[in-house]
Amino acid sequence: MQELPFKAIPPIPEKINGTNIISRMIDGLGFRYYWATNGLTSSNLKFCPVEGSRDMIGLISHIYDLSYGTNKVLGGNFKKKELSEFKDLREETLALYWDTSKRLKEMDPDDLENYNYMGSAQNYPFWYLLNGQIADALTHVGQVVSWRRIDGNPQETGVNVFLGKKM
Repeated sequence: MQELPFKAIPPIPEKINGTNIISRMIDGLGFRYYWATNGLTSSNLKFCPVEGSRDMIGLISHIYDLSYGTNKVLGGNFKKKELSEFKDLREETLALYWDTSKRLKEMDPDDLENYNYMGSAQNYPFWYLLNGQIADALTHVGQVVSWRRIDGNPQETGVNVFLGKKM
């Protein structure tokens, strides 16, 4: 099996510009997601903090949807899949974030103005992707870390989100 992306955060970009900054955000998100979901148990996947809330697998499925939407807005060619197995959701989410980051690194920063988020009834400027899908995914990855801790399986020690590597 090929190693999944984001076990460590990729090297920093050589230049500071809009696309590289957003790419780095995606890299950080991918890294956090990798370690938040690494080693989840079947008990963790069924965990639900309160009645009426999503369970962990539902939360992970939602993060997949967010990763797909982010990638699609930036010209990704992935086809939306109906995934229900944790392994598949994890692999596809990481692949989507990897592709999104790569696309951003290769993109002319001025081209961001040409990307619009297509809602059901309206188009929104690219900016809404930042405070929408990307920020939402970061929040939900934090929930995964918190929920697994509550369920008795904390994230592995030594994961350094500042340096982007496991110590």
